Amino acid sequence: MRKEYSCIVEDKIMLNAETAFITISCPEIASSAVPGQFVNISCSRFLKRPFGIASADIEKGTFKIGVKVVGKGTAEIASFEKGQKVDVLGPLGNGFSIRDDCEYIIVAGGTGVFPVNFAHEYMASKGIPHKVVEGFRNKEQIVLSSDDFILTTDAGDAGIKGNCCDGLETIRDSISSGTEVLCVGPLPMMKAVGKWATDNGLKCYVSMEQRMACGIGICLVCICKIKAEAEGEEFTHKRCCKDGPVFPYEEVIW
Repeated sequence: MRKEYSCIVEDKIMLNAETAFITISCPEIASSAVPGQFVNISCSRFLKRPFGIASADIEKGTFKIGVKVVGKGTAEIASFEKGQKVDVLGPLGNGFSIRDDCEYIIVAGGTGVFPVNFAHEYMASKGIPHKVVEGFRNKEQIVLSSDDFILTTDAGDAGIKGNCCDGLETIRDSISSGTEVLCVGPLPMMKAVGKWATDNGLKCYVSMEQRMACGIGICLVCICKIKAEAEGEEFTHKRCCKDGPVFPYEEVIW
């Protein structure tokens, strides 16, 4: 059950000039979080800021988030130091449903690398077969990558020149039947990856990273259009924070 906790920052490293990787002590969140869920972090601004959980260590009682500075709130959180107290609401949302009997391709763009990192760590710990595809604008933006991942850059200065779909094409012929695609990143990228998956007969799930102000489904800031099940209705609105953030690609009205 989601709760708000008073936590301590255990560590912080800068992955690049604008991205912090922060470790927070909270045994309750560390033990209950699943890949695809997020937390809301308090700062001096009026609203909490949502961050996908990037890693969780049950034994140490810690979890990690990645913070890319895009405004005053994220700048403040990225400046947190070791030993600082912070209020955290979580874990929030419905994460990915990961099965032991399935193979996966997990795809990340931009800050989507953080929740995808959690999915990768979870699958690796369970011995679940999977491949990771990551896309960045250029090599300066690359974080949390690995030699085992398929890396793409728009600039072509690292990995494959192109986007995530170009990376996916390199493994298309080796994909097993029934493989599922999990995707986190900018909307245009997720739409393209979802179409690629559908065209190749694969099920795809996307994480809709909207502005999730309250995180518990009250403020309705993060609603998105989902195809309606009721006859005669074209679409319905669902809350990304409460009903998602993970949805089947084909149910989202892009």
